[in-house]
Amino acid sequence: MKLGTWLLAMCQPLLGRILASLGFSVVTIVGMSAVIGQLKTQFIGQMNGLPSDMLNLFLLSGGGIALGMIFGAVSTRVMLWQIQNATKILGKN
Repeated sequence: MKLGTWLLAMCQPLLGRILASLGFSVVTIVGMSAVIGQLKTQFIGQMNGLPSDMLNLFLLSGGGIALGMIFGAVSTRVMLWQIQNATKILGKN
C-alpha cells in the first residue's frame, strides 16, 4: 500500500466528520438567524400598532435596548449550543 493511499484512508473519516459538523453548525446558525429576524420583524410590527404615547414611554424606558439584549442573548446561546454539539459530533467532549 502506498503512503498517500494510507494517509487518505486514515484522514477520510475524520475529514467527513469535520465537514458534517461544520455543515450542521452553519445550517443551524443561519436558520436561527432567520427565525430571530422574523421575530424581530413581527415584534416591531406589533409595537408600531401601539398608540404613540405608549410607544414613546416604552422606548424612553429602555425597551428597545432590552429587546436587543434579549435577542442577542438568545442568538449567543444558540451559537454556543451548536458549538458544543459540533464537538460531540467530532468525538471530543
